[in-house]
Amino acid sequence: MKLSEALRKLLALLLVLVTGTAVPPAFAADAVSSATVNIASLPELAVNPDASVLVIFFSTNDTVKAVSYTIADILRADVFEIVPETPYTEDDLRYYTDCRADREQKDSTARPAISVWPDSMEAYDTVFIGYPIWHGQAPRILYTLLEGIDLSGKTVVPFCTSASSGAGSSARNLQALAGDGAVWLDVKRIDNGSGTDDIRDWVLGLGLKEEAEMRMTINDTPVSVAWEDNDSVKALRELAAGGLTVQMSMYGGFEQVGPIGQSLPSSDVQTVTSPGDIVLYSSDRLVVFYGNNSWAYTRLGRITDKTPEEMEALLGNGNVTITIDTERTDEPRSFLRIPAETQRIESMAFAGVSADAVILPETVTDIAADAFAGSRVRFICGCADTYAERYADANGFIFIPGD
Repeated sequence: MKLSEALRKLLALLLVLVTGTAVPPAFAADAVSSATVNIASLPELAVNPDASVLVIFFSTNDTVKAVSYTIADILRADVFEIVPETPYTEDDLRYYTDCRADREQKDSTARPAISVWPDSMEAYDTVFIGYPIWHGQAPRILYTLLEGIDLSGKTVVPFCTSASSGAGSSARNLQALAGDGAVWLDVKRIDNGSGTDDIRDWVLGLGLKEEAEMRMTINDTPVSVAWEDNDSVKALRELAAGGLTVQMSMYGGFEQVGPIGQSLPSSDVQTVTSPGDIVLYSSDRLVVFYGNNSWAYTRLGRITDKTPEEMEALLGNGNVTITIDTERTDEPRSFLRIPAETQRIESMAFAGVSADAVILPETVTDIAADAFAGSRVRFICGCADTYAERYADANGFIFIPGD
């Protein structure tokens, strides 16, 4: 896919993202269904120009939205929020007061207008449809949607939230409106208090996507890793989606250590390490051993295809760059533009950044050695024959020339 097409898709996605807004823990109860989920913040969705999964949702606040964004993050899916032409106010959602929601649910012919429709459904094989339960059914605006889009040939996964009611016949009624031609899976009611891991287990259990293998490269050398099955590795896998780059430093004559850029869950125990062991130290540092040590660590995995001598050759002759990813591509998927007139990129400037490409202005003349530590950045975009290109070439990044 051309870079311009990827940028177009990025801009389209940004229209539905809540940019820079953290969602407080314990999401506010849905004004009608009173359902809550235990997700501390909306994940930052990376652009996937080749997405074959679309998550459509309607949410009067953050409950269904949080679930939808989590699904999209797990599957690298696109999202589309159903936005009513006339927004729902608090008074519209005061249950059992003859409010707007009450009246619409009582009227089988009600079809609230939608302000913006999906551009096209052709690119998607699978469509998730999420909604709260209102009076035992999906809100009538879902009926508007299902009567206006073509789901032929697609797999449809309905999901809903509610305080206590089950999904009932809500999905069957939506399926009847959609007509024949799509395969509908059983509706999933998201339990109150569900967190990211609960949603991940459900989504991956559908068999729509196998969890991607996590791969490691040391400088230009790929290595085989037997990863542990623990919460630390699960969190690392999420961070590494799209590529995580860690700038490592030699330490003690037996290990290389580098900042991940954020804290991961940890369960440190006294550990005797061997060459090839990969551990988490202090919750936010990756350590790979080419010698032995004894300390309190959380085990992450072990390199299985290198002898102790080969590990020492890889790690014992200078600082290295380690890349961990779950899916490598030849095209950037998401972009971060650095403001014009910027001259220096400071230490750890991109720690935690989820974009895999940065666009540097021509004014940049200095980049700190660890500026990209703890980030997913693999691509540097900028003007040719500038410091940005020279830095990219010297430090193993892919350079994309542009204005």
